[in-house]
Amino acid sequence: AEADQTSLHEKVKAKQEAKKKADVPLGMLKADGTSKRFYKSAGISEILENDPRSGALRRVWAMTLDGRMVRTPANKLLALPTKEMAMAVALEFDVQDAHILPYTMPLTTLATTAIDQMSRPDVRAHAVRGMLRHLAHDLVCLRSAEPEDLVERESAVWGAVCDWAARAYGCSVRTTNEWLQFDQDEALTAAVEADLRGRHDWRLAAIDQVAGSTGSLLVSLAMAHGALNGPAAFEAARLPEDYQVSRWGKVETCGVGGHDLDASDMR
Repeated sequence: AEADQTSLHEKVKAKQEAKKKADVPLGMLKADGTSKRFYKSAGISEILENDPRSGALRRVWAMTLDGRMVRTPANKLLALPTKEMAMAVALEFDVQDAHILPYTMPLTTLATTAIDQMSRPDVRAHAVRGMLRHLAHDLVCLRSAEPEDLVERESAVWGAVCDWAARAYGCSVRTTNEWLQFDQDEALTAAVEADLRGRHDWRLAAIDQVAGSTGSLLVSLAMAHGALNGPAAFEAARLPEDYQVSRWGKVETCGVGGHDLDASDMR
């Protein structure tokens, strides 16, 4: 009986390995966008898989290309927790033209980061430490001394974010118009760290990505808590640039970047 169980286990494992080989590996895509499109259509498939932490079966939605499952760069199944997320990732693949441009696929990047990186305890810890460093130079805490209309605008928009953080974490948020970097209160840092460490891999990856693109961990956390929606977070993050545009005009994209390209990337 024991020999039969071993044989069955080996057969199951061999079948799983064969299936993996039939899947599409994302690791083959070139970051510079020179990889040619090799599929006709992208789709999703509802499946059951083992949760990597609890081992319990869970329902997820896997990305497919021409009906074949997709593997992340770390050879894990590209499966998303909600149908809506899976459809959004599939759409990023569907709209690719003759070549696949990874830098135009932010949700795919977010998904592979959550699956391959945030699932590792050492990477999670490193990511949390990196996000906490944002507090020392968080965008909404570094204020202007002049002109008056900009100071008022920052006080209204950024002040609302700081006020939310003070209420949410029970600690005052320090701001300055003299330094480019300074330490926040230890109690605030500890409260934010506890919040980050308690987050699911997917949410932590999203908070990290938004903090990096906006320059503000507090804006990112406000979004995660539902205190800011996307447009409001965009307004807060773009406040300095939008103020300059209102005074001096917009620098259009001219092959080397511009205000319109910066805004598009952040969106």
